[in-house]
Amino acid sequence: MLMQRFSFLILWCCSTSLMAQSFDAMVSIEPNYQNEFNLASLKENQLFISMPFAKQTVLNPEQKKKINEKVLIKLELVYTKYRKASSFNQIKLNESRLIALQKLAPLIFENRFWDFDLISQTNGNSRNECDKMFHGFVLTFRPNSTPNTLDLEANYLENLAVALYQQDSVDADNKNRKYVIKTHYDLKIGYLHDTIWFKDTVKPVPPPDFFYNQTLYKDSTVLNAFDRNTIWKNFIVVTDVTGSMSPYSAQVFVWLKAQAQNKKAAYFVFFNDGDQKESAKKKPLETKGVYVAENKDLETVIKAATKCMRNGSGGGENLENDVEAIIEGLKYYPNADEIILVADNYESMRDYEYFDKIKKPVHVILCGSENRINIQYLNLARQTKGTVHTVKSDVMNLQNIKEGEHLFIDENEYLYQNGKFHAVYSLLDKYK
Repeated sequence: MLMQRFSFLILWCCSTSLMAQSFDAMVSIEPNYQNEFNLASLKENQLFISMPFAKQTVLNPEQKKKINEKVLIKLELVYTKYRKASSFNQIKLNESRLIALQKLAPLIFENRFWDFDLISQTNGNSRNECDKMFHGFVLTFRPNSTPNTLDLEANYLENLAVALYQQDSVDADNKNRKYVIKTHYDLKIGYLHDTIWFKDTVKPVPPPDFFYNQTLYKDSTVLNAFDRNTIWKNFIVVTDVTGSMSPYSAQVFVWLKAQAQNKKAAYFVFFNDGDQKESAKKKPLETKGVYVAENKDLETVIKAATKCMRNGSGGGENLENDVEAIIEGLKYYPNADEIILVADNYESMRDYEYFDKIKKPVHVILCGSENRINIQYLNLARQTKGTVHTVKSDVMNLQNIKEGEHLFIDENEYLYQNGKFHAVYSLLDKYK
């Protein structure tokens, strides 16, 4: 019992130290200045945490439940530039406000890959004026998917499959190709006629126009990871197809189509975290919403993916059933040598504590890891002797990382301590 308490104390001290370092870095960035923040401008996917002028007390703690159920993509701390006393320390107050928010909603600080901004309001030249202005936090969440938007994303994937097959037909047709004849004059020969042949291409499939971040459809994380790691063989591809993952699911299909008869991927597994089950009824390893397809052809795989996507609720929760999906895939194909997990970096695992049940190497392709890597996936890869892959990097040999060692991935720092990875923040971190 004494040893357990001692270990807990070490872990608590480590976490507290790293969090303090994180907050110190955040409140030290240059603020954005504006006259006055208008709460009426908030969108449907935003909420606010209100605090009094010059204090860190949370005035609307009832928002806690909403915060913990959603995927945070941006946090803004709003305050007034005015100070009643010249000795007043705004940086210290901002840090105290972050600590207050962390106590209210600790989950959003466990893995921080959201953007952060300070907003300093320049209006207000007295205590009375500032008391009437907003102070506190504005939280922006990834918009919730709806049955309609999930259907649009599924339609996009189906149309993409049609386009891939059409392009195959065009590529195979050596007749009736378009051409133009251009004429130019040569001093020695005279007039010459050049025939220029054009290869027909199928018009690209436009992404859904409702999507909250269209630039994700230009993100090549999945294709890059597959291109860099051609040694993978005899594997199962497990893919998160909850709302907002269609840009990455599409890359899985593009990669699969390019493989032709290559059957390195024996099975494909898609998961949506419980179909439309209520959150309160979701239990680790029993959440359901997992769809499995043998790699017979692209059509079979896409049908499984789009069915999984359409049956999901896409409720914007910040937990997914990754481990359950991997275990389910291994039931269908226990002879797999390794698992390729296409995961949403913004989401954590509902069944994280059970990843020791996986006895095959898991290679995690992380989608949306520009800011930082979700440390849960680093721990999963290390436990299974797998790897982690971002748009630019391949992180190998995680099982060789020793206690107290630091790891740098895409210019971000991580520490392995007390049996798991921790994010390390500094004043050099960029939050915009």
